[in-house]
Amino acid sequence: MVDLLLVPSVRRGNGSGHLVRCFNLASSIGSSAAIYLPDDPDPGSWSADELRLAYPREMGQVRVIGELAPGAQFRIVVLDNRATAPAELERWSSRGAVVAIDEGGPARESVAYLVDVLPRHPRHARRQLPANIASLGFLSLPQARRDAPVAIRRVLVSFGGEDPAGLTDHFLAAAIGGGFLTPETITVVSGALSRAGTNYPAVTAIGPVQDLKEMLRSYDLVVTQFGLTAFEAAWAGCAVLLLNPAREHEDLAKAAGFVSLGIGTPAVATLRWALADIPALVSASIQAAPTERLDLPARLSALAPRHAGPCPICGAQDGIALHRTERKTYFSCRQCGMVRMAFFAPRKDHYSSHSYFFEEYKAQYGRTYIDDMPVIRAMAARRLAVIESLLAGGHEGGSLLDVGCAYGAFLVEAQARGWSAVGSDVAADAVAYVKSNFNVPAFVADFSAPGADGLYPRALTCLTMWYVIEHFDTLARVLRRVASLLKPGGVFAFSTPSSNGISARKDLAAFLERSPDDHFTVWSPETAPAILKRFGFRVQRMVITGHHPERFPWVPATGGMLRRGLASLASRTFGLGDTFECYAVLDTTIPSVPD
Repeated sequence: MVDLLLVPSVRRGNGSGHLVRCFNLASSIGSSAAIYLPDDPDPGSWSADELRLAYPREMGQVRVIGELAPGAQFRIVVLDNRATAPAELERWSSRGAVVAIDEGGPARESVAYLVDVLPRHPRHARRQLPANIASLGFLSLPQARRDAPVAIRRVLVSFGGEDPAGLTDHFLAAAIGGGFLTPETITVVSGALSRAGTNYPAVTAIGPVQDLKEMLRSYDLVVTQFGLTAFEAAWAGCAVLLLNPAREHEDLAKAAGFVSLGIGTPAVATLRWALADIPALVSASIQAAPTERLDLPARLSALAPRHAGPCPICGAQDGIALHRTERKTYFSCRQCGMVRMAFFAPRKDHYSSHSYFFEEYKAQYGRTYIDDMPVIRAMAARRLAVIESLLAGGHEGGSLLDVGCAYGAFLVEAQARGWSAVGSDVAADAVAYVKSNFNVPAFVADFSAPGADGLYPRALTCLTMWYVIEHFDTLARVLRRVASLLKPGGVFAFSTPSSNGISARKDLAAFLERSPDDHFTVWSPETAPAILKRFGFRVQRMVITGHHPERFPWVPATGGMLRRGLASLASRTFGLGDTFECYAVLDTTIPSVPD
């Protein structure tokens, strides 16, 4: 069974690096990986038959898929595509969680997981989010290495599988025609997809070469363009000299620290200097070389995508990435504004464990959940007062379900105010505590589980979730279930962290970095009303909470009481608290979005 599908660029003019890298990845990953080389490619692309002739050994060593079965799914789809259009990304996203390597197109801001092997252009790097992981060490680096050369006796010229700009001939004309190198010292590699030859009979022509990177150590100088071979040669210990086909390659070469002869036609003065000052050329090559060897096939195989698909509210695919780490990507949906997380590492669900309410709670608040009961009950009383103010017929005898009831503080307060209250939680210890200590009905259940509707009481007056809603990754199912359990005019109330608070406004990356692994969505008071309206709810009240004046950038860590007071006033005036409570009423006149 194919678990991981590799999709390289096979467009003419894009070079062979994408394809060769995918061959290496597929070979290293093994039978669970395959390469997609379409039997009927787009115009301007190499056909599978042409590639079989050019790469017979590689094609024979890996699994190749020429046509995708309708509905075929993969755990991961890896795009090594140079530049991916949004429509193409959406098409592949329907097949699995998409990982892009060295993506330079519009899909870069929307792809689920991003790997940069080669450095980004400095101009792009300044305005784009960093990749989830990035390192030259992810190159398929040669095993064979050499000591740095002290003289140039053997030269290898390699401009990739195509060399569409004819850089080989341009370099030979300058180097041999200018008397800088003799033909006998030069070996030219003919790429698998190249039709170029050489006009210098004494130059040795070889190729296509299998596993060229392991031959690099045999040469003192490698002449190539910015790309995989340049870094492989630098790692192997060779002196490296570049000649580039375009301005972007030239800018990248300079940013990486390589010595470059320019674009298209070699700069004779630079060539003369480079061959006259070998120590300087070697030093630049060493500085540009990768500093470590990392295992990209293992990293890709270990990814465990979760929630890497469409928006859990509206189903849109076109999210924009807000923050990337090695383990997570956060998106903002362009359609509904929901901020969601895609997760790419094994995640342990610790919420149901005893430590969540005791050791971890105490580490954050200085006391355990049980110790904090009086404070939580006082908060519950305030929340219940808001809920009761929204009920036209009063709440006496009203039914209430508290989802994620924990150890029952809200339930106890609701019962004391005349509510017929029941709780549910995934933590068995918490449910047992509620039943035995407070004699309040409660049961163990996952509110988001498919087919769980029959577990819950219906025609409820109120359903609450206090710091629970962010834990659900199937959010549309959860909100539809809430609507199905409430009677018309019933109240849905919840609290959650806010992406509009001072912490997120001051440093969104740091805010998202601190967001727990089991928080799949991040809400805001601005987007919540429209999101809830999709499911038949009309928001009646927002209460901004979690005011922390010490988090304002202009408040000193110690002292500064005046500034602290001003910050507290600003936080409450402008709604900059880091959490909020939302109170909505089920309005049956609002048409809800169909499943």
